[in-house]
Amino acid sequence: MDFACQKVTKRDHMTFGHCNSHKYESVANISSKELSELIEKLQKNADQVEKNIVETDSKMQSPTQYQELTADKLIESDKLLYVLDGDAAIARHMKHPQGDMITEDIQQLKERVNNLRGKHDQIYNFTPHEVEPKVNWSSTIEEKQEILNSRGFGTDLPSVNCQVEEHNIFHNEVMAIGPHINKEGEKYTSELQMKYQKLLSESQRRQENLNLLQDFMQRCTNKLYWLDQQAKDRLQFDWSDQNLDYPSRRRQYENFINRKLEDKEAAINKLHEDGNKLLSENHPGKIAIEAHIEAVHADWKEYLNLLICEESHLKFMEDYHQFQKDAKDAQELLRKVDTDLDQKYSPDFKDRYQIESLLHDLEDQEKALDKYEDVVSSLQKRSQQVLPLKYRREPPVKPIPVEALCDYENEQYQISRGAQYTLHKNNEEYWEVSDSGANAIKAPGVCFMIPPTDPESLVVVDNIASHYQCVKQKTGCTKNRLEDRYNSLKAESIGDAASVQVQQLLAELEKVNSELDKQEKAITANLRPPLEQSRAVQDSAERSNDLKNVTNQIRRIEPEKTSKIQECEAFIESMPESSSTTLVKKKVEKTNNKYNWVTQLLDAAQEKVDVANHLEKVLQQGRDLLSSYENKLAIEDTIPEDVHALEHKREELLVSGCYLRERGIRFKYRKDKFDLSNKSLVLVIDSDWILQHYTGTHLPSLNETLAYSCL
Repeated sequence: MDFACQKVTKRDHMTFGHCNSHKYESVANISSKELSELIEKLQKNADQVEKNIVETDSKMQSPTQYQELTADKLIESDKLLYVLDGDAAIARHMKHPQGDMITEDIQQLKERVNNLRGKHDQIYNFTPHEVEPKVNWSSTIEEKQEILNSRGFGTDLPSVNCQVEEHNIFHNEVMAIGPHINKEGEKYTSELQMKYQKLLSESQRRQENLNLLQDFMQRCTNKLYWLDQQAKDRLQFDWSDQNLDYPSRRRQYENFINRKLEDKEAAINKLHEDGNKLLSENHPGKIAIEAHIEAVHADWKEYLNLLICEESHLKFMEDYHQFQKDAKDAQELLRKVDTDLDQKYSPDFKDRYQIESLLHDLEDQEKALDKYEDVVSSLQKRSQQVLPLKYRREPPVKPIPVEALCDYENEQYQISRGAQYTLHKNNEEYWEVSDSGANAIKAPGVCFMIPPTDPESLVVVDNIASHYQCVKQKTGCTKNRLEDRYNSLKAESIGDAASVQVQQLLAELEKVNSELDKQEKAITANLRPPLEQSRAVQDSAERSNDLKNVTNQIRRIEPEKTSKIQECEAFIESMPESSSTTLVKKKVEKTNNKYNWVTQLLDAAQEKVDVANHLEKVLQQGRDLLSSYENKLAIEDTIPEDVHALEHKREELLVSGCYLRERGIRFKYRKDKFDLSNKSLVLVIDSDWILQHYTGTHLPSLNETLAYSCL
């Protein structure tokens, strides 16, 4: 009821419910059933006080007849006002939106009752000393003390949260008693003050202990939740051969170990210290504190063990995939050598000088194969240590041995690091294993490794070893065939005066071709690896400089190439009918084509690297530009109140938006130019001109070309 708008007269009195009952209706989105019941109780008691005030004021018009009745009504109103004080305190604590208004209305009711009591005393000649205490405060305090003594401390966070809320209400009720104690008689007040101060002190102490316990348990719960999520992540991660994302997982792991592990450990130690401090101070919530300390300690220990498992699994995956890559490279190399022996080193339709050159190449090939035996031996040794990661994702056909990577325990069992177990089922996060005593155990699969060897890796390396021996044997046979053919041709050409000059010319052209091959390899080596993303601008600039060095080398080769070709052309003109003329012509043509091919490849590569360098610079500028705008927008996050300032800010944002869109269009143009450069490089390598002029010579395959073209 809004008592500010009421006159204390019989004619103008209105009931509490009629005047302002709508003010205390519960709000659905902030209240509960209890709050609704509390508001109804407040309304009912306030209506009764209002009714008593009206009735008492009316009865006092006949002084002698209603003296006892009006006195009883005033006493009843005092009791109801005490109850209203407590309920109003509860409503304020429960964040009722009209809690302050309720308190103000009750205060107005108090003032009206006090005014009515003064009027009553004047009419019936009462003095304050004749009025007995209206509420038995001693009994009330004793009841509160008994309730306080009976309350303990919860062992889990939800119950402690509930206790904190309940005690805040209880403490507000205790504090509401204080003002009433001072109104009593001196002797009566002295006795009550001692009881009340004890109750208030113990209530405050319990409130502090509950808040300390709640804070500690909340921090423990947060840490336990984080540890639980970390454990789930490692239990659910695919540690088998199918997962190819292990490099990013390794980076994530290394980043955490190097940058965050110490902070996490410090936070865990701080929790232990705070818990032990509470215990040393004899906190009454000892059971809950000890339980949470133990839970955090156990989960942290389990987490450290899982980190050990993660480190081991990452190494297993890296070793497995590196072995598979090295084995694949070895197979491809041996296949290429085998193909070359059939095609490149065939003595058919070759003259003595070509065969002599092939014999030199084959000798180098033979030496390289001898050294490659160490690689094959290394693969054989490594194959004995490769883990069969495939078995982690396939149900075992029969029980297979596994080894524990860490210690792990729960209420039913424990496993020990390094101990041997037998795997029976692995189709879930938890594997079913048995120990040496045939005891069934269900533990996380991440805690186990399946020891070597991997049957598939053994088969692969055996095939490589067999292929290697075959290639070595085939190399020897091919060398013998070439030598036989060379000796035969040499015997046929003895006495030919021009043969010495032809051999010298061909050797000099072969030297030029060798230099051009070297520069071609330098170009493809420059293009093959992707740019280092952490220093893309610098990396692309370095590659551009490397290509410029290649350009200088080709310019150095060009005069020598021109000179040797002129000598060959002079020989052809002087001996047009010689049998060696055709051979020299082919060599000259091959050298010219080789030179043109390398210069075209160099031009395309130089353009690509320059465009890439420019694009990376633009990207960096774009990132810097966006970062500056993001920082500016983050700082200026307050909307101006002035209309003109708001319009000015809007215009600034429009200008910034137009500028960014314009920069985006420029960036797209440069990106399209970069893509066009990529395509042009592939077209140069894959052109019909190369296929036409390099028939019968070794050219990069299309796959190699595409690999080279990707920065």
